Amino acid sequence: MFGYSHYIRVDSGGNVIHTFSSAFEQQMEGDILVAEDAGRHYNPDLWYNAVIPRLQYVNGELKERTEDELSVLWSQYLDEHPFPKSQEEEIAELKQLVADLASLQLGV
Repeated sequence: MFGYSHYIRVDSGGNVIHTFSSAFEQQMEGDILVAEDAGRHYNPDLWYNAVIPRLQYVNGELKERTEDELSVLWSQYLDEHPFPKSQEEEIAELKQLVADLASLQLGV
């Protein structure tokens, strides 16, 4: 009908890390065909909070993670990668920086 093939690329854990259409990219070894004679574009939203893969390829089936699964994985990610400062700490530092700059400008 449309004439394009859709492919996915997965990492060693079966997480979908790249998708593409044959209209724009050529298949590489290991890429998995998921649709033939499809539309020109294939752009699913792959990342939750730009970090957690939304799609998995498990036992020959493309599966989307549930919101509960994504929330759990996001919590685990935050535990493993804590932000160096809270938003409140950042704001306090910025306020102090502004106050210091004002003091310098006023010569106080």
